[in-house]
Amino acid sequence: MPAQNGTRPLVAVAQYEPSLGDVTGNLAASIAQIRIAAEHSAAVVVLPECCLTGYEFEDRAALALLAESVTGVATQSWANAAATHNMYIVAGMVEKHDGILYDSAVIVSPRGEIHTYRKWHLWGLERALYQAGDALVHCDTPWGRLGVMICYDLWFPEMARALALAGCTLLAVPSNWAVNARLKNPFDEHGLPLGYHMAVAAACSNEMVVVVSDRIGRDRTLSFLGNSCVIGPAGRPLTHRAAADTSEMLLAEWPDVEAIRAIGQSHLASRRSDLYGNPRTSTQYPVGREHEK
Repeated sequence: MPAQNGTRPLVAVAQYEPSLGDVTGNLAASIAQIRIAAEHSAAVVVLPECCLTGYEFEDRAALALLAESVTGVATQSWANAAATHNMYIVAGMVEKHDGILYDSAVIVSPRGEIHTYRKWHLWGLERALYQAGDALVHCDTPWGRLGVMICYDLWFPEMARALALAGCTLLAVPSNWAVNARLKNPFDEHGLPLGYHMAVAAACSNEMVVVVSDRIGRDRTLSFLGNSCVIGPAGRPLTHRAAADTSEMLLAEWPDVEAIRAIGQSHLASRRSDLYGNPRTSTQYPVGREHEK
């Protein structure tokens, strides 16, 4: 497996433009991104939200024709790639289960295990297309526990905190950051979208690594914002952020988060849960389903 001899593993972040409705082409593009990550000896690669279908669908019936189960062709292709390259793959997809659609993300391990997360917080048009999930999902790796959220979930600090309390040291966030109806310009004076600031807040307040794979380009009416990033547990980027409109692969080390938490004062250890209570942790949420290859 990558990252041996005491070195820390590399995390790869794929930023590119899926094509609306082209599942076959998008699967091929995702495999190409995984191969690029493998060429850099990455141990983990994160792909965007809805990377098989594209994002902007108004017709649920049309989307249902493109959706797959988590034991379908795409996830099996990712499982084969994970085994071949000995890496963990996190990818966003539209899942169909018992006739219900979910905005999901899978963590695929080199052993063929598939952990499925269904997005909790649905944004905008998603509410007419998907059913919300209710389970926290994470996966143990040789370097720490890997948790997953999707895009708009970052706007809700309780979720990242629950994953941190469940022992996660890296949080993968497949995303499709898009224009914000409340803002004339989705970028601030530094060229940053709101999602970037949310990622910084989640990383710093929970002393964990937050990895956002966003997409670029446009579907029907929505433009996407790029700016994929890897934020470290001190709230600072671990590599440059991606541009707003360029396909790019980011690479950053997954640091020893527990060692960093031991330096100075720990935010997690300083919480006053006696005053405001403990958020529910993963042991109190339904357990996410794991599908064997």
